[in-house]
This record gives sequence, C-alpha cells and structure tokens, in this order.
Amino acid sequence: MSFIQKAFRNLHPLIKFVFIICVSLSGMGLAVFFGTFISAWICGTGASLTELISAMGNMENKPGICANLILNSINQILAFGAAGLAFTILHGSAPGIGFSSKGKNINLNKFLIGAVIITLGFSPFLDLTYRLNEWLLVDGSTIHTMAAALEAEAMRITMAMLKMETSKQFFATLFAIAVLPAVCEEWLFRGAIQPIFAKWSGNIHIGIWVSAFLFSAIHFQFFGFLPRLLLGAGFGYMVVASGSLWPAVLGHFVNNGVAVFSAWWLGPEWLAEGMNPSEGSLGLAEAITSAIGAAAIIGSVWWLKGKTKVLEVRSQ
Repeated sequence: MSFIQKAFRNLHPLIKFVFIICVSLSGMGLAVFFGTFISAWICGTGASLTELISAMGNMENKPGICANLILNSINQILAFGAAGLAFTILHGSAPGIGFSSKGKNINLNKFLIGAVIITLGFSPFLDLTYRLNEWLLVDGSTIHTMAAALEAEAMRITMAMLKMETSKQFFATLFAIAVLPAVCEEWLFRGAIQPIFAKWSGNIHIGIWVSAFLFSAIHFQFFGFLPRLLLGAGFGYMVVASGSLWPAVLGHFVNNGVAVFSAWWLGPEWLAEGMNPSEGSLGLAEAITSAIGAAAIIGSVWWLKGKTKVLEVRSQ
C-alpha cells in the first residue's frame, strides 16, 4: 500500500465524502466545458455555452436531442465515473470498493442472473411507489407544484431522447441512457459513497440507504424519488450479498435498457402511455404483473440466500 493510499484510508469518512463530492462537482463543470465543443463538432450546436443551452432547450430538433445525449454522456464519465475512479485509486483495492475483486462471491454468476430477475420483477412495484410518491406530496401544495414542473421538464427531455428512428440512434441512446449510467453511477454511489457511510456508521444498512437516498436525490425527479430510492437500495444489497459491483451495474443497465428498448420497439404509443405510470388505472393486469414480480423476487432471493456473503465493515 502506498503512502498516499494509507493516508487517504486514515482520513475521516466525512472528509472522504466531501472530497469525492468536490471531484464530482468539478467533473460537472468540465463536462459543460468539453461538452460545448464536442456537441458543436458532432451535433452542430455552435461553439458557445449560450448556443449549447439554446440547442438543448429545443428538443423538437435533432441537434437538441444530440446535444442532450452528448452532455449526459460526458457528465456521467467526468462527474460520476471520475469521482468513483478517484476514490478507488486513492483508497486502494478492498472489498466493496469500486470494481475490486477482493471479497467477490464464488457464485457471482448466479448473482448476475438473480440481479436481472429481481430488477425485472421489481418493475411493477416501482410503478406503485411512483403513484404513492405523487400522492404523498399532496396535490395542489407548493412542493407538489414544483415537483410537477421538474417532472414535466424531465419527461419532455426523456421522451425526446427516446424517439429513435434508426438503429444508430438506438445504440447511441442505449449507450448514453443505459450503459454509462449503469457503470458510472454505480461506481460512485455503490462503489464509493456506500462504503464510506458504512464505515462511518459501522452499519452496512446505513451505508446502503444513505447512498440510495443520495442516488435518488441527484436526479431531481421527486415524483420518482421513492421508486429510485428503493431501486438504489436494492442495488446496494446486491453489492453486499455478492461482494461485487457487477450485479448492481447489470441490474441498473437492465432497468434503464428496458425503457430504451421498449421505446424503440413499441414507439410513440408506449412513449405516450407508458412513461407516466400515474396516469393509468390499477386493474387486474397490474395485480397479475405485481404477483408475478413478487414471485420472481422471492424465488430469486430464496435461491441466492445460501450463497450470500455479507461484506464486513472494516476500519481499513
């Protein structure tokens, strides 16, 4: 272990957390800087920040959609991925840190399969918690009004980016919305923030739920706060049970990738009706899918239970 890694490990967890947040915020600034020129080169949006912002606000044309995908991708790499990488390098290899193989479960392949099944099985419950989340904000309140405005803007951008006409657009969107967030966000939240708070509190559950809370909060979509919180916690427990970040990455990819593939395959009809679960009514179909999802989750957890290896919270 190098002197720098030893010194970093001995820092207070709060200082480590502040450090990676500073790295992440710096990455966001760099993402805007580089994104302006890269977007101008690839999307033809103009080589100034004002022109980039103007283009990104116009989601009715291809340069605007292209610019959003480009900036989102660069932000994932420089803000989330870079912060996770910086923590991993400074801390050094250890169980639960980044993509470290130390402490990896010998049944990792089975956990990867379980991650896919559990993520797909959780989908109907995410819809239900989305409805509960919106109801808890109280329709007509100031918070509800603000959240609704943010949600509408996020929905407008998401729907525009998911309108894909060619296979080239499909793969570009899949990479920007599913691949990069799965790797970069999990690296930061489950591979860095989760072990920081687990060590700080001495409790792995606190580490999981704090990182899940922060993971949901940074999306600034408050109607979906509870669903994303539960999803983040689920990913956290996958990491703890498997001793590896890869099941969480795969689960995250499946969750986002299903939306991209559904938009590509089902087209405008799915975009108009499927993107907002609170607009549809709950009926027999929803009850059946929820029952199937619950059975899939319970069956997978039971199958993996005897293969679980819980990561220890160490003072390394």
